[in-house]
Amino acid sequence: MNAINAMQVLSGSLLNPDLDLNTYHQQLNERGWVVIENALRPEVADTLHQVLARQVPWSLAYVDHQGSKKIWAEDLRELCEQDIRAVEQLALQQARVGFSFLYHTYMMITAYQERRNPRLPLHKVTEYINQPEWLDVMRRITGEQQIIKTSAQATRYSAGHFLTKHNDNQDGELRYAAYVINLTRDWQSDWGGLLQFMDDQGQVTDTVSPKFNCISLFRTPRLHCVSNVANYVEAERLTITGWLRGPDNA
Repeated sequence: MNAINAMQVLSGSLLNPDLDLNTYHQQLNERGWVVIENALRPEVADTLHQVLARQVPWSLAYVDHQGSKKIWAEDLRELCEQDIRAVEQLALQQARVGFSFLYHTYMMITAYQERRNPRLPLHKVTEYINQPEWLDVMRRITGEQQIIKTSAQATRYSAGHFLTKHNDNQDGELRYAAYVINLTRDWQSDWGGLLQFMDDQGQVTDTVSPKFNCISLFRTPRLHCVSNVANYVEAERLTITGWLRGPDNA
């Protein structure tokens, strides 16, 4: 699918109009997380899968002993395999002592505001998730009427990528809930890349596999991680993820 056709598909409503919002609201209240199946219109899910798989200029996000880092797509293309392996080792070393992550990212809000890659169809999603239809649905499911905007990044997890345990707390940001739009076809649970919720002792209580065209939605703060993707995996875990937010500095 070319960019023009993708833009056309993503220009209208993205969500499945038949979602049972009351049921999802109840499930979220009961356990703090919910999986919304067949969340997007089928043609939207198919298009987004193709956009993430073929069109996104990915950057590499990671953590080293100095904090969060990013290698932009244009710089990443210039790195040799040995340089990339060295960056991966930095993220792994940090994971041994604290919070760390390693995955490919496309920061959707920043790219939209800075007018990066203006022909990328993903910008239509950035617009949609900050318009009334999406926000009203999210308010109904969460019961949080103070939600006024949605942050977003696209992510790609490949072999060896991970996100260690954290709770999404961020000073100066009011995050009511986190969401993950899963856009990977035929992902196998033994490949890793699983969204895992934990108790206060860091023990896994629930696990969600990234099933295609499902939205995982959970209240924040909540301890969770994305489990390490096995080194033998050749597929890519593709998602759009972010937070449902209230006013900043609340």
